[in-house]
Amino acid sequence: MIVRTCVRFLWGVKLMAKRTFRMAGALATATLLTLGLSAEAGAAEGPDVLQQQIDQVLARTEGGVQISRYEIAWNGGEAVMAFPLPGERYAPPSSAAAVKLQAETVGLSSAETAKAVSAATEELDGTPAPEAVPSDEEEPAGEVTAAASNCPTETLGNDWYCFYQYKSYAGKRLAWNAAHKNYMYFSAYNFVNRTSSWANKGGKTIYVRGRTQSGNDGSCNQYSNNGWNEPAHTTSTGLSSSLDNTADCFWTS
Repeated sequence: MIVRTCVRFLWGVKLMAKRTFRMAGALATATLLTLGLSAEAGAAEGPDVLQQQIDQVLARTEGGVQISRYEIAWNGGEAVMAFPLPGERYAPPSSAAAVKLQAETVGLSSAETAKAVSAATEELDGTPAPEAVPSDEEEPAGEVTAAASNCPTETLGNDWYCFYQYKSYAGKRLAWNAAHKNYMYFSAYNFVNRTSSWANKGGKTIYVRGRTQSGNDGSCNQYSNNGWNEPAHTTSTGLSSSLDNTADCFWTS
């Protein structure tokens, strides 16, 4: 009798040990699975690439202020840089914040400014959802036309001219509206040698030049042979190979 009792006791202990081991193994597996899913979710979300790009430009320039999810402004809106949103090829139209600054820069009244801001908000609300970036180099004609129109026009009381990072108005957009008799250097906007297309929406002539000495802004002037002129109300979807990514400064008529 005592022997049977001892055997049953030992068997029970062994059975409990097996169950405990199985439960511990299941718990460990579940924990590892949870950690794995969390890691995958974090990897899927990834870093905010757009914000990283904006932070990089802000760190390399002076006086810039981020005014929207995708824009930086200098000198109260005198110059505005717009970035494409994730998955997009072209920078969106000016945000309401940018339009407000631009309207104030050109001296519109409060009522006119409010109207311009409202129109900008409606335009952005009607912007189609971002599409995947095409793998080929050819740009659909409709997309190119829409992108070019994102350079602000005289609806804000003044004309604007824009420089684009890539051909067909793709990539970052850097826009001005005022006349500049003195040289404006792209180095102040982290945009040296980064112009591949442009749109001059106004009545001014834009004179664009490159440096004759690498790294020396002072060598970028009207006597440089490497450059081009942008007549009033003209655009270019792509610069020639000799001029592509060579712009270092500009001035206007």
